[in-house]
Amino acid sequence: MKVLVTGAAGLYGVHLVDRLVNRPDVEVVYGVDDFSRNFFELDPFIASPEHTAKFKLMRGWFQDMSVEMLERLDLDTVVHLAASVSIPESMESPNEYFLNNEYATFRFVHTLAKVKKRPVLIYASSPEVYGNPKYTPMDIEHPLYPRSVYAVTKLASEKHCRAIYEWYSYPVVIIRNFNTFGENQNIWGYTAVIPMFIHRALRGEPIEIHGDGSQTRDFMYVKNAVAAYEEVISRARELSGGIFNIGSGQQLAIRDLAAQVIEMTGSASELVNKPSRLADIFALHADIEETLSVLQWQPSYTFEQGLERTIAWYRKFEA
Repeated sequence: MKVLVTGAAGLYGVHLVDRLVNRPDVEVVYGVDDFSRNFFELDPFIASPEHTAKFKLMRGWFQDMSVEMLERLDLDTVVHLAASVSIPESMESPNEYFLNNEYATFRFVHTLAKVKKRPVLIYASSPEVYGNPKYTPMDIEHPLYPRSVYAVTKLASEKHCRAIYEWYSYPVVIIRNFNTFGENQNIWGYTAVIPMFIHRALRGEPIEIHGDGSQTRDFMYVKNAVAAYEEVISRARELSGGIFNIGSGQQLAIRDLAAQVIEMTGSASELVNKPSRLADIFALHADIEETLSVLQWQPSYTFEQGLERTIAWYRKFEA
C-alpha cells in the first residue's frame, strides 16, 4: 500500500505514521503538514529504521495538492487528519476555521474525486458534531446539533466527503474520534484538557476546572485510536460508506480526571473552579459496539496506562 496522511505531524499523525511504516504491506507513507502549530521537538516523528526507509514528508497545505501530484503518488489510501481543533479558538477566529477545516477539505475532496485510481478517503471527524447528548452512549444515529464553529466545520466536512461518496461512488469512510490524548499533543494556545492538566500539575500550578467539573468526556489513548485506524485502512474499500465512533466507551468526569493527574504526577497543584462556558457539552460518551464488532478492534492500553505513558513523555520537558 501507498498511504497519504494529512496533518502528519500532529497527535494522531505521528502515531499513525509509526504504525503504518512498520507494516510489511505498506510500501511508502507520505505525510503532509504545514507545521502551523508548535511542537515540543523539532522533529516530532517517532524514529525507527522503518520510518527512515518508508516515510516521505511534504511540507505545505494539503488543499494545495493537485490532481497531477496525487496521480504521481499512486495512492491506495488517504487519511485526512489535518484540521484546526480548538473549540474556543474557532469562536474567536471563525473565518480561519471555515477556511482551514471546511473549505480546505471541500477543495481537497473534489481534487481527490478527479484522481483516476480513486484512493480510499478516511476522514477524521469529531464527537462535537453530536452536540449535547440526547442520550448516552452516543451512537452514529444520534441527532447532530453542533455547538461551535469547530463542530460545524467538522460536520460540514463530513457532508462534503459524503457527497462525493453519493454522487461519484467515491470510497469514503468517516471516523468520529472522541477525546484523544497522548504523546506529542501540544500545550500552546488553546490546549486540550489532559495535556493542560499534566503541564500544570508537573509545574505545581493551579488546575482550572470550568463549572463544578461534573461534565464528562470519553478519553482515548492515541495508540488505541490509531490501531483502530489501521483496521479501517486494512479493509477500507469494504467499509466504504461507513461511519464509526472511536472511543473508550467510558465516561470520566473532569474533576475526577484532574484528581487522577494530580495523584499520578505527585503534584501539589490545587483545583480552582472557573465559570462554566456556554457552549461546553455536558457529556461525551461513545457507543463503540458497532466499531468493536465490525473492525474486530480492541484497545490494547487501559486509560491509566495511557495516562502514565503520557505523563512520562511530558515530564521529559519539565526536567
